[in-house]
Amino acid sequence: LDPLRKVDVRDLFVQVRPFMDAIYPSALFPASSSVTDRRGGKLAFDYFAEILKTAGAMGFRVHAWVNPYRVLGESGDFDALQSDPVVGSWLKDGAQRNVLKIENGVFLNPASPRAQTLILDGVRELLETYDFAGVHLDDYFYPTTDSLFDAPEYAAYRKTGGGLSLSNWRMQNVNALMRSLYSLVKAHNSDLLFSVSPCADIEKNLTVHYADVRLWGSESGYCDLLIPQIYFGFDNQTMPFERVAQDWRTLCTAKRVRLCVGLAAYKIGREDPFAGSGKGEWQKNEDLLMRQLKTARALGYDGFALFSAKFVNFQKTKTRKAFQLFQDVV
Repeated sequence: LDPLRKVDVRDLFVQVRPFMDAIYPSALFPASSSVTDRRGGKLAFDYFAEILKTAGAMGFRVHAWVNPYRVLGESGDFDALQSDPVVGSWLKDGAQRNVLKIENGVFLNPASPRAQTLILDGVRELLETYDFAGVHLDDYFYPTTDSLFDAPEYAAYRKTGGGLSLSNWRMQNVNALMRSLYSLVKAHNSDLLFSVSPCADIEKNLTVHYADVRLWGSESGYCDLLIPQIYFGFDNQTMPFERVAQDWRTLCTAKRVRLCVGLAAYKIGREDPFAGSGKGEWQKNEDLLMRQLKTARALGYDGFALFSAKFVNFQKTKTRKAFQLFQDVV
């Protein structure tokens, strides 16, 4: 954690529930394969408690990072889900449609009230067990744009007189979860932060993930902190850093919603294959992170976040100079 202190990082976002599993003892979710030999394996100890203890002693604030809907990636072990405390029983009774298996994985159904309750209960379990600084969501919201994914739920909504388009109805489902989570966190402790890190592409959030970032940034009651993942260089052909950062600054207008820039520490020294003519920018320039932070500050951003901690390294040749320069301006 010492390299993080060198760049004035004081908040850690720790992924405690990556796939509806847990790095801590839970009555709702199986042990995570990220800290055991398999999903539902035996925890050697309470990893989250140890992180809180160690990081807290070093002066860090820890936020519990959870994925809202993702249960299993497309390469995951589907059979292992059958023994999950809650999700397993839902899979066995597919008619409930609380959890859905599609081509790219298994996901909770955002249109299911019981699925939303499970997400809320999971956060409540964390809040009642541990003392931490906030709850954080990342960019995993609706897993597909396929209209068949939640067709029965949307048809039922329309049958009862609902007039929203499919896209707006899906955004409404996600908005309901965001408001509920925000209220839950604040009811437990008004000083806790509720944050979210959406993908950088504003239109993609709206039309692919059904994440209504324009609403979250313009009205209070959805989140305290937006951290868009602006993981692009200045020369990226389709998503140039400065323009995207300006778009987010324009979007975030609510007085009670702070805006931090998400920076791609993991790209330093690497080719960026999807950047078009700017694909070599991260290899050629050691001052990118420094310039990005200066740009964000000039635009009025409230802070920065780095993805991820393991790439903040002053020892490796590829990253040493970049973080020395970054250190000079934080």
